[in-house]
Amino acid sequence: MLTPHSRVAANINIRGYGPSLHVHSEGADLNEDAFEEARCAFAAFVCLFEPRSFLERVTQNWEYQGLLIAAANCTDPADRLRYVVAFACSGLCRQVSFHKPFNPILGETYQATYANGVEVYCEQISHHPPVSSWQVYEPAGEELDTISVQAIWFVTPSRSTDAFGFVFYGNGNWVAGIKGNSVKGRQTGTNCIHFGSDGANVSYELPGLTVKGVLWGERVLKYGGEMVFQDDKNGLTCELTIDAQAPPKSFLSGWFGRAKSSSLPPVKPDMIKGVLKQGDTVLDSCSGNWLTHFEWEKGLSAAAAPVSGGKGGKTSTLRLWDIRTSPLSPAIAVPAALPSDCRHRQDLVHLKAGDQAASQEWKLKLEDAQRADRKLRKEGGGFAEH
Repeated sequence: MLTPHSRVAANINIRGYGPSLHVHSEGADLNEDAFEEARCAFAAFVCLFEPRSFLERVTQNWEYQGLLIAAANCTDPADRLRYVVAFACSGLCRQVSFHKPFNPILGETYQATYANGVEVYCEQISHHPPVSSWQVYEPAGEELDTISVQAIWFVTPSRSTDAFGFVFYGNGNWVAGIKGNSVKGRQTGTNCIHFGSDGANVSYELPGLTVKGVLWGERVLKYGGEMVFQDDKNGLTCELTIDAQAPPKSFLSGWFGRAKSSSLPPVKPDMIKGVLKQGDTVLDSCSGNWLTHFEWEKGLSAAAAPVSGGKGGKTSTLRLWDIRTSPLSPAIAVPAALPSDCRHRQDLVHLKAGDQAASQEWKLKLEDAQRADRKLRKEGGGFAEH
């Protein structure tokens, strides 16, 4: 069996898409925070961890957030939704790692900025169940005053959400179940993007995922299921199917339907298929692969073409995201962070310095302190479930 390091070397440059993904012919390797219960016998050892908290790691899913800026600049709500769908799909491939992030401590925070000026704030609002909350926003052109510490996590009445190009906010709670050597899970919670131009909100759901090889063998992750996007103000919806499975064939259908089925497009692993609707009217269809690319069949409107730099007129296919060419914008942690920032955690500090023994000791101390706090809340009649 390959070691994690040799498996990385063995799986780069798959399909010609470069070293940024460690993937197999289907799916991707992953150690995900949601599956700690399935690996509880090993999860306590910091040698299996990466030196960062889940709050920091989750920002990696939004590194193509230039798509959100393009969405905020669209005047056509349908074009805007096209960009939002591409943004959500582009983040799925960013959750690839051979190491597990640290579970955030209740009240833990993380602040960062992207190179294009987009700012992000994260906070752990519940420990049991683990729920992380975030807010990502872009100032709408004009220079805005610095938000006070008290107003960091929520937009205050004096600063309406319409003062920003967009505000992407939400919270995530992983739910999972194990069956044999596999785990099926899903991130539940809110994913909502508010656009200041017209006050519209676009909400969406994330797909389910399956991890095979949890306890033994090669570990492979595959997304699958549905993603539904809604813009209620403009009556727009987009329904995606990820990793659709080909329908089972009977003997007779395989014999008599051979000529008919040969004309149908093949079902490939990890494919994305979807339609954009306004009411009952189909406006466009999309396709792609969550590991590599995403595109719309009819492209964008002529008005949106100058903004995107792409083709307009709704006559040509437009690829909004391609892992080979689309620019990444990694989050840069702010230098003067709050005392609750995850980078101040001693277990992370020592692991980053290479001292696993000290990191392990501090990890246990922090976990004991968190359990003691929960006990005190329960005894005091507080929210013991957190």
